[in-house]
Amino acid sequence: MRVITNRSTGEMGRLIAGEFFRRGARVTLLEGHAALAAPTLDPKISLKKFFYYDELKALLDQELKRGYDVMIHAAAVSDFKLARPFKGKLSSGGPLTLNLVPTGKLVNAVKRKVPGIFLVGFKLETRLTRAFILERAAGLFKEASCDLVVANCLKSGSYEACLIDASGRLFAKALTKKAIVQNLAAEIDKRLL
Repeated sequence: MRVITNRSTGEMGRLIAGEFFRRGARVTLLEGHAALAAPTLDPKISLKKFFYYDELKALLDQELKRGYDVMIHAAAVSDFKLARPFKGKLSSGGPLTLNLVPTGKLVNAVKRKVPGIFLVGFKLETRLTRAFILERAAGLFKEASCDLVVANCLKSGSYEACLIDASGRLFAKALTKKAIVQNLAAEIDKRLL
């Protein structure tokens, strides 16, 4: 089977799940098809796998009914899907046109479904200047009503991230995924405990 996908490794989701579990939280991880081996999860963390946008949407709707205090939406969700999925095997040999349609932003529906949930969104960008981050993260604060946003940047082998709130306050900067996850967990602990 051939699929169009992103190169997400699943590492960020597993680091987040592990850190919050280590801090005593009950954790459920919704995980897509990871491209690379990611950190091993404690078997007590509930893991639910998905492959496609519609599967993630259904899982998210189901999980939001369970009464979580915090949702960290780090999933690299597809911005497009096939307008009409093909059934069965496609024959090779000729050109093929795929009609893609935009998908809805799943993070934007979270607070409408569970208004009191503490919501963290992620924004992957190409550069992390303060002005650029605030401009790009503004949509997550406005459309999704996120409480915090992790703006992160991947550049040929390096990683950089920062944690901000809707007022534009920068809480932390980090050069590793593990460090930004620890900063995020500490900030959520401060705000919710």
